[in-house]
Amino acid sequence: MNIAVFELSSVFEQLCEFSRCHCLAICGGLVPFNLILSFLTLVYVVRQASPSLIQRNAIAVYGGVTLMVLHVSTWFLVGVVMVPTFLLPAFGAVCIAINLWGTQAPASLRRFLFWLWGTVLKRSERATI
Repeated sequence: MNIAVFELSSVFEQLCEFSRCHCLAICGGLVPFNLILSFLTLVYVVRQASPSLIQRNAIAVYGGVTLMVLHVSTWFLVGVVMVPTFLLPAFGAVCIAINLWGTQAPASLRRFLFWLWGTVLKRSERATI
């Protein structure tokens, strides 16, 4: 039993070390992945795409955010506390919020996006000379 626990601990340590050694590549892949798919959720909601398409997209984002939070957790485990270790989980929370809103209440999100778009356009029209 002790050998199995030791091997499992060793595998966990190796995964954590891999995550920290390849931090730039992991974050460089996961951040755009979550950003693009969350934006795609907004596009799907505005275009009133099928709920199953929005749900599949959201599931991919949930997976990406989970991986990103696990990756950041490896830095917390070794005591590295920097701005990115707080920004990345916050970014993940925003991505999850967008996708939850898009899957649970797409009509509400659509109204909000149109309101936001109208507000931005009205401001830009007032700013012209």
